[in-house]
Amino acid sequence: MSPDYLNFLPPFLAAFFLSWFFSFFIRKMALRYHLLPKIRQRDSHKKPLPRIGGLAIFIAFFLVSLIWFLFVNRDFQFNLESASLVDRKLLGIWVGGAIISLVMLADDLFGLSPRTKLTTQILVALIVIASGVGIDTLSNPFGQAIDLNSVYLPIFKFQGVVYHFSLWSDLLTLIWLVGMMNVINFIDGIDGLASGISGIAAITIFILSLTVFVNQPAVALASIILAGAAFGFLPLNFSPAKIFMGDSGSMFLGLILGILPLISGGKLATAFLVLGFPIVDGLVVTAIRIIQKKNPLKTPDRNHIHHRFLAAGFSVRQSVMMLYLIAILFGWVALRATAKTKLEAGGLLVVLLLLMIVVLEIIKRRRNREGCGNEGN
Repeated sequence: MSPDYLNFLPPFLAAFFLSWFFSFFIRKMALRYHLLPKIRQRDSHKKPLPRIGGLAIFIAFFLVSLIWFLFVNRDFQFNLESASLVDRKLLGIWVGGAIISLVMLADDLFGLSPRTKLTTQILVALIVIASGVGIDTLSNPFGQAIDLNSVYLPIFKFQGVVYHFSLWSDLLTLIWLVGMMNVINFIDGIDGLASGISGIAAITIFILSLTVFVNQPAVALASIILAGAAFGFLPLNFSPAKIFMGDSGSMFLGLILGILPLISGGKLATAFLVLGFPIVDGLVVTAIRIIQKKNPLKTPDRNHIHHRFLAAGFSVRQSVMMLYLIAILFGWVALRATAKTKLEAGGLLVVLLLLMIVVLEIIKRRRNREGCGNEGN
């Protein structure tokens, strides 16, 4: 490990142990005060367990990032031209992360309507966009990159400054961030999956941010802190889980994982590769629900890839480890692919993932037929 990487080890360990400690503490409090939700039909566990562990991930990320950005590495800035105490994009991350975590914590405890949850996601995404985060260009394999900041719509004027809405950039960023919050929430279906996949994605963004082509140490710092917070939750969340992150954790992780690749280059193709597995899973499940004329945001089912592994006869641990390997493969391709090969590599991985879904479906149907045959005997 190079000296540059070693410099990021302390914030990773700090986030890891804080997340582990708060996960243990929150689990203890939830058990003491009977904050145990009912088991849902799609759940793989058999007894009620706390579902508010995402608060531990948020607290660990917030505290460690606060200390390192404001006191330890004050020269790390997302906006290189910024001379203020708190970087505007970092402030957007903190404010947006706090809102989504706390509102979804209320959902984990009391239940909120799908409309309230979607409204909160849109509000949080707009806050992040207002902080300066956005998708500026789209790669074009046939020519020059597509500029998404070509159309501006004036919103309001304040102290002589006219604030604008960049139509295509801000709209696509809004869709991306809301989508990522739901995508990570989608894969939070079996023990250790969402926390492990999020940690792997954060490590990938961390490595990518320190390459000479990106050179974004601030993004690397935020990414390694997020990885520590996600992996610190994993010991109590891995099968057999003792606590779940709930929507407060999955949507917080989805938000931050949606933001960081955009800051470290603003390229949607790279962000797609880093988070390829959960994105493809979310798109497949959404398409199935739409075909079945169901609301894709509030119709739980067992069509996710992790459910398909379980239905094909794999154990929870086997399923999770296989999906970890898939996430690592997507991350490796994101680090190795060039600007010209990202689309081809991403397309190939998507085809392979869809093929795997077909194979799992064939295995499941064969097992069901054999099961029926055994019952007949």
